[in-house]
Amino acid sequence: MAKKWRLILDDKNNGFYNMAVDEAILLNYSYYKIPTLRIYGWDNPFISLGYNQIPEKVINLKEDIPFVRRITGGCAILHDREITYSITCTESDLSLADNIKGVKNFYRVLCSFIIDFYSSLGLKAHFARDFIPSGFGRYGNFCFSSCEEFDIMISGKKIGGNAQRRKHDLVFQHGSIPQKIDFEFIEKTIIDSKDAKSKATSLDNLLRHTTYFASLRSLLADSFKRAFAPQYIENGLSVKEKSTVKDLLENKYSKREWNFNRQLANHEKTLVA
Repeated sequence: MAKKWRLILDDKNNGFYNMAVDEAILLNYSYYKIPTLRIYGWDNPFISLGYNQIPEKVINLKEDIPFVRRITGGCAILHDREITYSITCTESDLSLADNIKGVKNFYRVLCSFIIDFYSSLGLKAHFARDFIPSGFGRYGNFCFSSCEEFDIMISGKKIGGNAQRRKHDLVFQHGSIPQKIDFEFIEKTIIDSKDAKSKATSLDNLLRHTTYFASLRSLLADSFKRAFAPQYIENGLSVKEKSTVKDLLENKYSKREWNFNRQLANHEKTLVA
């Protein structure tokens, strides 16, 4: 019997809300024990920082651009016209073969649906290690300018980015699939990102036409279903999750202490208790 997964086809929202919802789903997994695929967007340009990044070293704070710190690592992303997904599950939720062990193998398998998504659009995508085994070699502040072995590439350039956080068997992963990239704005807002245009690409650029959020959101859900054969239950957040979102918005993601200094890093422990 197919494993039941909750599918949330969300709308476009601001970065504080998006990060709060993702974390609320993660924090409440042990209560509901149902894996979740959430697909969403951003209503305005918004930078997300990797957990360990220092805003003053990454963002040009003179520019009027909001930003939020993620609970995952990696580098900064300017979210604007894009499709974003998040997955919350355990390894057993995907019913994978016993020989798929280890963090890297699971990450590779979990990203396979994204390659299927690009294929459904007529694009041939590869993992970076199959295209340029040594990667880009240099890591800057901007996510799409850096490349690791299981990042995804099309036509020699990186497209989007994915990051993961694990706690024992519980896995949280989210990722960005850019429809269009404003490289000029990225150079203005993210320090040390001038090489981004030579290393990154987007759907509109590759397809040579405008893509639309609603149709891509459905295509991505279809690709996940082909890859892992879940039984979708389309549903929104529970009352408990909504309460967690409210708490995270008020006491974490909207706070300077979290976004600049990670001072609320232990806040999640109080939410789980």
